[in-house]
Amino acid sequence: MARQLTIFDAEPKKVAFTVGDTVEVVVNVEEKDVEDYYYLKLYEGSKGRIVKFLPLRQYEVLFAKSNQIRIFRHGELRRSEWDERDE
Repeated sequence: MARQLTIFDAEPKKVAFTVGDTVEVVVNVEEKDVEDYYYLKLYEGSKGRIVKFLPLRQYEVLFAKSNQIRIFRHGELRRSEWDERDE
């Protein structure tokens, strides 16, 4: 017999970012996932702005300090406050 789920059983959906949001890169993988781990480790703690949406909840992020755009998945980013020192 199937059990009906309530709204309390569902996992909360992560709130998507919008273009212009300030985000910070986080390392959300273990070292055994070598490629992802070391890519994220290079940018860990770096702050940037979302400049474009991509398929599969990926984002292009512009880093002002280096003037580079890099691609990250939703779970690899968290909201951040922009600081004048980040310019």
